Amino acid sequence: MKKQSVEERRNEILEVTCQVVIERGFAGTRISDVAKRLDVSSSLIHYHFDSKESLLAEAFAHYAQNDLAEMEGEIASAPTATAQLDRLIQNMVPEGSDDLEWMLWIDGWGEALRNPMMKKISQQLDEQTTDLLQRVLTAGVESGEFSCAAPESSAIRLTALVDGLAVQFAAHDGMMDRRQLIDHVRTVAAAEVGLTLADFESTSAGSPRPRSVAVAPGAATESALRQLIAQYSDAVIRNDPDAWIATWADDGRWSLSPGTWVEGRDAIGTTWTAAMKGLKWVVHTPGVCLFEVDEHEGTATGRVTIEERFERTRGGRGGILATYHDTYRRVHGQWLFDSRELHVIATL
Repeated sequence: MKKQSVEERRNEILEVTCQVVIERGFAGTRISDVAKRLDVSSSLIHYHFDSKESLLAEAFAHYAQNDLAEMEGEIASAPTATAQLDRLIQNMVPEGSDDLEWMLWIDGWGEALRNPMMKKISQQLDEQTTDLLQRVLTAGVESGEFSCAAPESSAIRLTALVDGLAVQFAAHDGMMDRRQLIDHVRTVAAAEVGLTLADFESTSAGSPRPRSVAVAPGAATESALRQLIAQYSDAVIRNDPDAWIATWADDGRWSLSPGTWVEGRDAIGTTWTAAMKGLKWVVHTPGVCLFEVDEHEGTATGRVTIEERFERTRGGRGGILATYHDTYRRVHGQWLFDSRELHVIATL
């Protein structure tokens, strides 16, 4: 039989220690219990670990790090930030009142009050969990899916909520079932990032939303698209070419009459500037806005009804009622116009 390396032997001891702790708890676990399970002498355990306290602390870290690595891998495979957040919630809450992983976590917190080494490791592990949640929230803000002013603070609040509810769920009978626990966490998470419970329901961890599908936007994306339209309209009213052209993608397309397109940001800017020279003033007012978004692809479509009033430089006022048929694209976290096609309803 191949002789085990020191690292292999340490890992074996840590694995078995976790098994014993799950059965007996940290306080009830003795080095002799681990040695007996491994069929070795207690002196061998002492050779690898200075004390029972260090053995328990490192076993907890070993178990928890594997748990966190597995959770991070599952989250990384989710197609959108919303799906990642929901998977994280699903992974963070206990599977049931007899969830062995959560029994270890809860017992570990209690042991941390008496064991300085456990206290240090427990804090590091809690910080890693919060950091993982913060990264998911930050990614959602950068992609435009979430509206969250302080991801770090939101991550702390959500982690504390999960921890508190999980203790109630795991330690007490009849407080709530797992579905209720998840709904509690989703409700607060939605409020933290500008989503609704329906956003989570449509992309559950067990059956993630297909990678390319257009749906009604969440609150954060809806707000970002409305802000884009407001910036466009404000630039028209102020006759600000730099602000107006900044709302377009580099290869955007603009049509003011059926079948005729101006292509490319520079050409669009030139066309708009020339048209504005013939007007003293313009008031461009958006009305009804309806969007569909594919968050994974970073694309969206929209219909925006507008009323435009203007006065020509050579006299005479006029206006139109119209609908813009739009496509949008998210570029480096910012939504821009990919195309706008004007459909005139009436002249005024």
